[in-house]
Amino acid sequence: MSELGARLRRAREANGISLAQAAADTRILLQSLQALEEGAFERLPSDVVARGFVRNYAQYLGLPVDEMIELYRRERGATDKIRIVPATNPPRTRMYVLPGFFAIFFITLTLIGLAYVGLSALGRIGERATPSAGVAVSPTIVPPSPLPTPSPPPTEISLIATATPSPVTITPFVMATPEPSPTPAAPIVIEVRVPNVRGNENSWVRVQVDGATVFEAIMRAGEQRVFTAQRRVFIRAGNPTDVEVTVNGLQQGPLGAVPGQPVNWSWPPN
Repeated sequence: MSELGARLRRAREANGISLAQAAADTRILLQSLQALEEGAFERLPSDVVARGFVRNYAQYLGLPVDEMIELYRRERGATDKIRIVPATNPPRTRMYVLPGFFAIFFITLTLIGLAYVGLSALGRIGERATPSAGVAVSPTIVPPSPLPTPSPPPTEISLIATATPSPVTITPFVMATPEPSPTPAAPIVIEVRVPNVRGNENSWVRVQVDGATVFEAIMRAGEQRVFTAQRRVFIRAGNPTDVEVTVNGLQQGPLGAVPGQPVNWSWPPN
């Protein structure tokens, strides 16, 4: 059972006011007042409109407005704020080009060395002519002939030596950005009142909601009206200094500064 709804219903019954009369006096739909008294907040249009209904209904029944709004917030439940967590950078792919190149280079040198040793063992490299018997050897010192240039290694070795390691291709990681969903237009809750203070006078007021005239009469000191709209509210007051407006709980002050000079006021502002 909703504590807020129970207190609203008890206050209304204590004043001897029917639900239909309360809906007519506050200009709030009968279904919305039933939802408030039953605690069925999910049947209300939105959280902003529900707060405006609670404020106006509490003022109408003579209940503390701030306490009723705080009770509504506790019963409806507060939602956690959305935390924006920065996306972590993807790990970079390390390139191992240099170790691969040096490995191929050392393997090539090893194969060349093995080929050279094998050819030397067969006597094809570094072989010198041996003098025959009975031939006198001249004492002249002959400088040693330079070593022959080793033959190139086999074709397989040349291919390995000239092989170039292929570079590693790094594909950047791109985070997909979700498209923002369209935000529905928030309703507008307008409270028009003539404060009951010394010096205030009556004022003729006309209110148009979403292009349709919903109120046109003389408001007296101490009187207040609440209107809701989806797109736009237009107000014309004959005595603007004594007419004050509140939009979604935020006070906007008097509609004009010159007494007796009619003014036009609209929300959202032009």
